[in-house]
Amino acid sequence: MVASVGHSCEKSADLLSQYMSYKVSGPCPDDWSLAQKLILKGCEPLPRRRCVAKTVPKPGLSSLPASLWKPVNDKIVAWSGLGCKNFNCSNSKNCVGCFDLVKGYETERYVKARSKIDFLMDDVLAMENGGIRIGFDIGGGSGTFAARMAERNVTVITNTLNLDAPYSEFIAARGLFPLFLSLDHRFPFYDNVFDLVHATSRLDVGDNFYCSYDEKKRALTRLIERFGYKKLKWVVGEKTDAAGSGKPEIYLSAVLQKPVRI
Repeated sequence: MVASVGHSCEKSADLLSQYMSYKVSGPCPDDWSLAQKLILKGCEPLPRRRCVAKTVPKPGLSSLPASLWKPVNDKIVAWSGLGCKNFNCSNSKNCVGCFDLVKGYETERYVKARSKIDFLMDDVLAMENGGIRIGFDIGGGSGTFAARMAERNVTVITNTLNLDAPYSEFIAARGLFPLFLSLDHRFPFYDNVFDLVHATSRLDVGDNFYCSYDEKKRALTRLIERFGYKKLKWVVGEKTDAAGSGKPEIYLSAVLQKPVRI
């Protein structure tokens, strides 16, 4: 009988064998990228290992709230398994502007709208009359949503993976909580503990979903309506294709309220 948890690991036996090849009670191999490959192939949760993780120095870290917007030192990241070896490189190649906390777009996100599909954080929070205390950000990039919420005394956990850049280390350096799990995994939280769930560019929950064509937009709309969520705010707009093809990209931004289920 195949185990109900972790059975996908059997499909990646070679990678799993590499991951479990280590010296017991010794230092863990510097193979986080290998672990991430297993996670992305559905091998989650990963098998436990009896080794000691290497300590990476953390120079230049600040206390909250200064840490939220202070540039992060390159030396807090080992950079193994990554093409870039500093945040300037990652900022220009992997996630344009994501790691610029001084002059980039991150300084304006959620507080300054660029188009009608961008919702301001204060406007959204006002819909609940101060009832937001803890939240969950799915695919939160470099953690700016959580940072803006922290400024408003709201605690947000950010789900992320280190896809081509050290998002987890960067988020942690800002004094925020990164959760290293894929979207295929059941998140380790009890039901109904969050006051707010935020997601971008994916078919989950939250705001700002990318729809490449009208049929996808209609399918997403039907899915949301199927669960009975109340539409507090609902905006559909177009943006120019970021790849430069000239094709329009349709985005759906929404604030949805979970229905009361008895």
